[in-house]
Amino acid sequence: MSVQPIIVSHKRAGQVTTHKFIAGCTVCVPESQADDYERLHPDLPRLVHPDSVVGLWAKRQWIKERVGDHMQFDDDGIGIYRIYRSLGGWRKSVMSPDRAYDLIQRTGERCRAFGAYFFGFAPHAHPMTYDGLKPFRFGGYIAGGNLGFLEGCKVWWPTDVSFGDGCDQWACLLNAYYHRYSFSDRRFAFAARQTYIGGGGLNEFRAGRVEQEQLAVLAYLQEHFGHRVIVRNYDEPDGIATKYLYNPVRRRIITPYRV
Repeated sequence: MSVQPIIVSHKRAGQVTTHKFIAGCTVCVPESQADDYERLHPDLPRLVHPDSVVGLWAKRQWIKERVGDHMQFDDDGIGIYRIYRSLGGWRKSVMSPDRAYDLIQRTGERCRAFGAYFFGFAPHAHPMTYDGLKPFRFGGYIAGGNLGFLEGCKVWWPTDVSFGDGCDQWACLLNAYYHRYSFSDRRFAFAARQTYIGGGGLNEFRAGRVEQEQLAVLAYLQEHFGHRVIVRNYDEPDGIATKYLYNPVRRRIITPYRV
């Protein structure tokens, strides 16, 4: 099998970094921006969609309808990291582009062997979030920066949604509805550098402040999935400060097989 790494990008010609850390990538961009990406990233293959495909939810759906086994990545990646402690060491370490590509292929193969269709890595490239007793997960949350899909996956996104956020939790919940479990290798994590703060990208589609959009997404997901979308208590430990910055309303999902 071959899992195609697809970089999801918008108005960041000249700023894409993920292909520097993952070999074999293709960048998916709107037709009106294709020339800019070709000029500024001449060695990066392009998958061009019509300008009528607007927003991340619609872009993800367009890609999934046209690409077989693939993994969708943010465009501002700084690498896939090994976050477990190796013998004699304690720091996380970034993988070479070729090793990162090989890891994607092996993870897709393990997902297929397990009988799942949806896969990814740990949501945070932070060693303190790694649980050595649970190197693999078969449900729960997979972050939007690295969503993997195999042929036959029934996950889809509504194309009339204007949010720039929440499509990853939508995918996790819908996968649980259709396929019940997923495959996540928590020994590794994809890291990005400009989430919510970089120019271009999805900032054009965000509904005002982060809190405003988060509340709108929370209401939308609860409308469709009910009690499976909850608000985490603030006094509940979560181990990493970025969750307060990027998820201020503390939205959390519950799916089967959270082991």
